[in-house]
Amino acid sequence: MMKRLSRIIEVAGLEDEASLVVARSSTEPPVTTGVLLLLIDDDSGLSNALRHYPRGHRLRVVDEDDGVCQSTVDEVLNGVHSGFAAAILDPIELSDVRDAPDGVRGVMDRLRDPVDGCPWDNAQTHESLRPHLLEETYEVLEAIAAGEPAELCEELGDLMMQVVLHAKLAEQAGDFTLDDVSEGIRAKLVRRHPHVFGDGTADTPKLVEGAWERLKARERPNRESVLDGVPRTLPALARAQSILGRAERNGFARQSSDSPELGERLLNLVQEARDTDLAAEDVLRDALAAFEQGIRQQESQQRAES
Repeated sequence: MMKRLSRIIEVAGLEDEASLVVARSSTEPPVTTGVLLLLIDDDSGLSNALRHYPRGHRLRVVDEDDGVCQSTVDEVLNGVHSGFAAAILDPIELSDVRDAPDGVRGVMDRLRDPVDGCPWDNAQTHESLRPHLLEETYEVLEAIAAGEPAELCEELGDLMMQVVLHAKLAEQAGDFTLDDVSEGIRAKLVRRHPHVFGDGTADTPKLVEGAWERLKARERPNRESVLDGVPRTLPALARAQSILGRAERNGFARQSSDSPELGERLLNLVQEARDTDLAAEDVLRDALAAFEQGIRQQESQQRAES
């Protein structure tokens, strides 16, 4: 392999400082701003290795006969080339939510610039953004239900934009920054997972949930009830499932009711969903979607027959 690697470096005219990655499906996507040499081990590894790079980013591919040609990330991922042994990516400035001016935060800084920014973005407040945050959340749920990764990726981006925008509003008000948001959730995840980052033990999801609740109670001693913090704006089924879960994890498990009252019967069904590790809200949404599709098919058939 070393002989083959030396030959690829020679024909591609690479310097010794190029980063070397063998692109396998288990390989972590490389993050480097220098020259990157990818030795292709499998197609899924290649896709994983290239996913941080813009689709139009130029690269060189080295084929099995040591030929070198210019290409782009998009062409490689779409299979324009075949039978090549390596890909060489030239230096690039990688951007994420932490980077400015090219990252998401940098773009938001421009949008919220009071002089040269966007009038719509500059007019927003935390309150005015509430319906947009809710809508984007439901669009993420729709994308998950559709099972379309590309659609989910796009909708998660829209939802992330809401987080970045709220953080920018807070930063301009002197309250907190996007870095504070990121560090806050990082620290919380470490604190609430002592079985991963410390010496705690929890080898089942239910044990993890119980430990999470105990740690949460310890961090928030001023809460009067284990139910504090469950949003009242949640849809009723989702809120019922959350409350039932918190009650059970804190020693207040609900007993199934024999009452004929509709609300109690609905709660029984939500409890049944919890007991079988299902989300009542999602189950009902899926059943409703199937019912809706059946009606639309019947309507289409009726139109065809008329």
